[in-house]
Formats: sequence, structure tokens, C-alpha cells
Amino acid sequence: MKKQKQLKNWDYNLPKNFQPQNDYQWRWFLERRINYDQFRGLDIKQVKRYLPTLKIDEGKRLLLKAYFKHYGQKI
Repeated sequence: MKKQKQLKNWDYNLPKNFQPQNDYQWRWFLERRINYDQFRGLDIKQVKRYLPTLKIDEGKRLLLKAYFKHYGQKI
């Protein structure tokens, strides 16, 4: 049986301490992280702020809304 390689963000090489500076960068960054299932370390305030405008799968949008609702952070 072959071992599968762990997928990483292969599309861009960003520094580990990358922080978006404007609305366009925040939307791009959040869409990228959410679409590749990299939820750990996301800024919850920014996710809540940009969630209505993000181009993400509707299932992931519902998942995030349910997460915020369950943990008391309403959107």
C-alpha cells in the first residue's frame, strides 16, 4: 500500500507570519484557507466579517455558521 503525501498549500509560498493588509487580501486569504480546510489559526473576527462575501462552498459556509452558533459567537 502506497503512502499518500500530505497536501499542503502548493499554490503560493507565503511567509508564516503573513497578515492580510486590506479587504481584497483578507477575502483572498480566508477563501484560500477555508477552501483547503485549514481552519486552525483563522481570525474568527475576520471570518465573521467577510463570511457573507466569501466565495466558498455553501456546505462550508453552513459549517462555519453552525460552529459560531454552537460556541456562542453569532454571525
